[in-house]
Amino acid sequence: MTIAVAQKASQEDLAGNYEEAIRSYQHAVKYFMTREPQGKDGNQKIRDTCKQYLDRVEHLQEYLENKEVITLHLISFRHYCLQ
Repeated sequence: MTIAVAQKASQEDLAGNYEEAIRSYQHAVKYFMTREPQGKDGNQKIRDTCKQYLDRVEHLQEYLENKEVITLHLISFRHYCLQ
């Protein structure tokens, strides 16, 4: 199940469906964190993977916030120019 969610996150990310990718990455982290302990190396690998997913979520959220701000500025500029 965890692998399927992680693959969906990656697919949505590559397709440019960033909001769905964010949800899927977060869901994958949630699944990883509830798994049984996997030994020292396995646990470190899970932590590293979760960190990568959470870093990507942060990057995508920043991108979407900046995109929204730029869009609002363009709308305001267009409205100003049309007056």
